[in-house]
Amino acid sequence: MIQDPNAANARPNAIRVLLIESDDASADRLEQSLFEYRYRSAAMHCERVESLESIHALDMKSFDVVLTASVLPDACGLEVLVFMQGTSPDTPVIMTGGEADAALAVDAIRGGAAEFILLTGHESTTVPLAVEKAFVHRQLRDENENLQEDLGRSMADLAVLNRKLEKTIRQLEVTARTDELTGLSNRRWLNLMLEGRWAEAQRHQLSMAFLMLDLDGFKQLNDQLGHQRGDELLRVVGEVIDANCREIDIAARYGGDEFCILMPHTDLDAAMHVARRISDAFTSRVAGMDLASVQIGLSIGVGHRDLSGPRTAEDLVRHADEAMYAAKASTELERRVFVRARGGAMLSAAA
Repeated sequence: MIQDPNAANARPNAIRVLLIESDDASADRLEQSLFEYRYRSAAMHCERVESLESIHALDMKSFDVVLTASVLPDACGLEVLVFMQGTSPDTPVIMTGGEADAALAVDAIRGGAAEFILLTGHESTTVPLAVEKAFVHRQLRDENENLQEDLGRSMADLAVLNRKLEKTIRQLEVTARTDELTGLSNRRWLNLMLEGRWAEAQRHQLSMAFLMLDLDGFKQLNDQLGHQRGDELLRVVGEVIDANCREIDIAARYGGDEFCILMPHTDLDAAMHVARRISDAFTSRVAGMDLASVQIGLSIGVGHRDLSGPRTAEDLVRHADEAMYAAKASTELERRVFVRARGGAMLSAAA
């Protein structure tokens, strides 16, 4: 009897595959290849979603293998890999992509992917075999763990301790990419994400914005009110940025009183909307703080791939930085937002 790949409940002995693919044509080919394949006496049951956000509501432990595209509407395959390592580290992840995405293969394997498959038209053979291989490898690993537990209580205790150590390491990895004071990403993690997202934007000609934000009057506040009040203000900035960014944005503390936001898949109007929203929210929050006579402001510079014409990711950051300094030099006292255009021209966009 042929297994229906879209059945609500797969057979108990079916290999349960989660397919993360936004392209309908690619998804159809992959689902068909899994549907037609037989592993021993079992079929492969496939459930499809289209984005990283979609899998947040799923019980990832109910899947045996994850098959993800290298490029998604709200993420890249490497982010799916990081998510799976944090939620269900025992579930193997296979990444797929076209020839333009081949450069990601090394990063994917180094990051822990079971395999990276180039979609060259032979998916009916390569993809099911890769799924079977990952499934069998997981089964063998699980069986080996059970045998290890049978060796005795001491070995079982050691296995538990190893699991706890792995969890601790993952938690430390999260901590290592987070700024302790503000809770935003740190500069190291930002640079890693910037490199990957820039390469994606270049390959697929996608829009991308970068916002640089800097506090005005921060040194005066530290000198007059003390560093504790300065830290309090930095935490407020972090909260304002985090509350007004979109889910796909990557907000980070760049250093000192400078912050930045990487905005992939973003046109200029959307970037400006976020900048103005942050500026308004910051002005409102600062008005409720007792900062005595210290005048605090927020200067925001915007660099955009389509407008300022950066050749590299570093150029995009530099353009946003130049626009931020132009905003800081402006005579306006509040809500200063500047955009860098081609040739170095600065466009004022103060609310």
